[in-house]
Amino acid sequence: MHWTALREEGRFPQWNHEHWPWYVIYLPVLPVLLWHAIRARSLVFFTNVDPAIDMSGFFGERKSEIYALLPNDSYPTTLCIEPGTSWAEVEHQVDAARLQFPLIVKPDIGERGEGVIRVPSIEILQHAIEHANEAVLVQDLIPGECEFGMMFVHDPETDAVELLSITGKQFLTVIGDGVGSVEVLLQRTFRGSRQVERLLAYKADLLKVVPALGEHVVVEPIGNHCRGTTFVDASALRTPPLERRIAALVRSTGGVYYGRFDVRADSVEAFQEGRFSIVEMNGVSSEPGHVYDPAMNIFQCWSELLRHTRHIPKISHQLRRQGHPPVSLRMFLERCDAHFDPPPFWRWLLHVIAKSRTVQVPTALRRPAGTSFEADPVQSVR
Repeated sequence: MHWTALREEGRFPQWNHEHWPWYVIYLPVLPVLLWHAIRARSLVFFTNVDPAIDMSGFFGERKSEIYALLPNDSYPTTLCIEPGTSWAEVEHQVDAARLQFPLIVKPDIGERGEGVIRVPSIEILQHAIEHANEAVLVQDLIPGECEFGMMFVHDPETDAVELLSITGKQFLTVIGDGVGSVEVLLQRTFRGSRQVERLLAYKADLLKVVPALGEHVVVEPIGNHCRGTTFVDASALRTPPLERRIAALVRSTGGVYYGRFDVRADSVEAFQEGRFSIVEMNGVSSEPGHVYDPAMNIFQCWSELLRHTRHIPKISHQLRRQGHPPVSLRMFLERCDAHFDPPPFWRWLLHVIAKSRTVQVPTALRRPAGTSFEADPVQSVR
């Protein structure tokens, strides 16, 4: 099946593995990683795989610092705005950066599309900034209707870069019948019905629209699975120019060896030629999104996850030999405590475990000079 063909839901779509709990999806992966953790004598051996990224991007990393690793022309113009920054200063920075509406606003620290909004006007931007209680990024909206995720691996010893897989993203879309509204059309599918309540909060007008017969309406243009996007296997789009572009980008980061690029392109042809803009780059916790293709079964999903994650222990071992150890378990647990704000019992348990461990010097987390975003309350990533 071609990746652009809209996947039709089966008879029981709710039973498809893409909707299963994460611990079932990763059932065969966890014991393999545990075995490597025992061999490496570190439960968090994976935290040195991407030494240029805080915690190797497992969680809590700042997107602004990741953008700073990339070539300036590979991602949209971006401002990093700290909480408490005055609106006058933000407005000045937006004008100086020549940002044009619509814009994208998203948390500097966030996962799975949480908190990402499309901002059509200066008034809505001001409201978003003034109500933010954490650092946010303000970006130019990347043009293009095609979005992809590309998993890669970079050998620390040979400098070889391999494009492991390509995920095509089909945004949540309805096809009009000339009778039903967008909301009615969404309710007819399991995927769409799961999004209606969320969409009513900020797209109520769109949901009332009655599309013409055969009209395609993109309901959610942000490509995250939790927002109704369908992930499909697009590995057939691989080309030598695309692989060369990926290799050049990965090598330019100076310390990223396993991860994923999420990108947008004007067309499939442009993408295959390596002409795209980076939406985000993710580190060691990156998922190969194509494993959630509804056309795959759970055994194919497991096979692909194992094919990807088998690179992590090898890279970790290579980097340890080069002087990049993982972070200590104590530091890892302290970061979990700060980031996830666990319930009291789990917080107590984390503290007990952390106190029983000695702290290693986290050389894997040392940042290259000039990539910190702590100095100024508002700073352009570019």
